[in-house]
Amino acid sequence: MLAMSSILRMLPTRNAKIARNFGARAASYEAHADLQRAVAERLARCLPELSGPRVLELGCGTGVFSRHLVAHYPDGSFVLSDLAPAMIEECRRNLRSSSKRISFEVTDAARPGVEGPFDLIAMSMTLHWLADPVAALDRLSRLLAPGGILVYATISGESFAEWREVLAAQGQPSGLIDLPALPGIVDEEHLVTDADAFAFLRRIKAIGGLTPKEGYAPLSAGALRRVIRAADERHGGRITWHIVYGRVGSVEASQSSPSIRPA
Repeated sequence: MLAMSSILRMLPTRNAKIARNFGARAASYEAHADLQRAVAERLARCLPELSGPRVLELGCGTGVFSRHLVAHYPDGSFVLSDLAPAMIEECRRNLRSSSKRISFEVTDAARPGVEGPFDLIAMSMTLHWLADPVAALDRLSRLLAPGGILVYATISGESFAEWREVLAAQGQPSGLIDLPALPGIVDEEHLVTDADAFAFLRRIKAIGGLTPKEGYAPLSAGALRRVIRAADERHGGRITWHIVYGRVGSVEASQSSPSIRPA
């Protein structure tokens, strides 16, 4: 396997930062991933019934959603992938006693270096890290076998509205990713997981999720303290996650049947 430094040199700058930040938190990730576990449980309800499917998971991380896939498809074969090699190694350890029909790949979810077709492609809390999520979904759907399904869970552009509002009110830039409307949405939920704005930021940092959008200059310590204080005063510390769940069919299926409409 290539060394981590060699892999990072081959990635675009932001992707390398994402891989480095998540990789640095691989060993402790699951201690702070209660939200990701809840999302994975809900996404598992979207899994189709398949017999002996070939499954690709993109952004498998430490295996939070992988466990659902392996349990749901005991006769399936699996390619579990992530951009961060350290996450792959943690996932391998966590699934050691699971199905023997598992292979692991270090790859970019936007352009995975794997060969299809797959009966199922799954992404849990991964899609929002891709530079162009809509284009990525179109490319990935072409890796599906006829009748195959892609399922995803991701944050939407409506997430963290309170934090965005406070930043704008104080004339501060936002490092939050701007996300487009996504195809195939079938479910959604709004979650508030933390007692205050500082706890919200601490949670994201603990899992390695603080990579901002390109060109963002971090706030000074003083400005950050002011924004945190304003968020607590204006919104009681509430920062809302908007999670959307989607299903997208294979190219062949979408050309022969009506598209899935948002719920």
